[in-house]
Amino acid sequence: MVFGIISILCILLVSLRLTFGRYVSRLSEGRRGISAENIRAYAGWIYRWKISFLKNERWTKSFAYFFNWAQKNYPGWQVWVFYFMGVSYFYLAFSGFFFSWFVSRGLYGFPLLLHVACGAFFALSLTAVAFLKARFYLPGNIKSETNSQTSGGFYCLLLKRSFPRIYLQVVAFWLFILAGFFLILSTLGSMLPYFNYPAQTLFFNLHRWSALVSVVSAILGIDSIID
Repeated sequence: MVFGIISILCILLVSLRLTFGRYVSRLSEGRRGISAENIRAYAGWIYRWKISFLKNERWTKSFAYFFNWAQKNYPGWQVWVFYFMGVSYFYLAFSGFFFSWFVSRGLYGFPLLLHVACGAFFALSLTAVAFLKARFYLPGNIKSETNSQTSGGFYCLLLKRSFPRIYLQVVAFWLFILAGFFLILSTLGSMLPYFNYPAQTLFFNLHRWSALVSVVSAILGIDSIID
């Protein structure tokens, strides 16, 4: 119950913060900030954006943007590693949080078996992505990427200034990798017959909270790749 409430609020607040920051960054310098006028305008902006997904062309453009980004950043065979990770992760996140929020019994039956199977695909593909892309998010590459970026991609409301998008991408990438590592570790630990009940409870809670961190980092990552 507590985890369900916290996870819903956390995902909702992060999504609202990112979308509001994206809206404010499009305004003129003098109008940027938190105000009643901006909040009302933001509500209308986000409503129109969500309504646009009732049209097929919005979905077509969104999928086209996603596939183009994936093929550009994961050339050749690497894109299939990214697709495997994306598809398996989508089911893991959806099934895990859906059953956590709406089914008192939790995840069970065939959805649980599929969850475990997708977990294996996710573990392999996440490891491959870490080996393929980790070097791009090290300090040297971050500095060169920052110097090559002409405009900021992440607007900070408190400091009232934009920061290079690579900063948000770095945070999202390493949080996602770290959370994924704890997800894999907690899953393996819960499957081994060497741990008692308190340890199993620890692994269960570690898995749930790592999943929440993983979803938040995925939201940050998706926001960071959208122009």
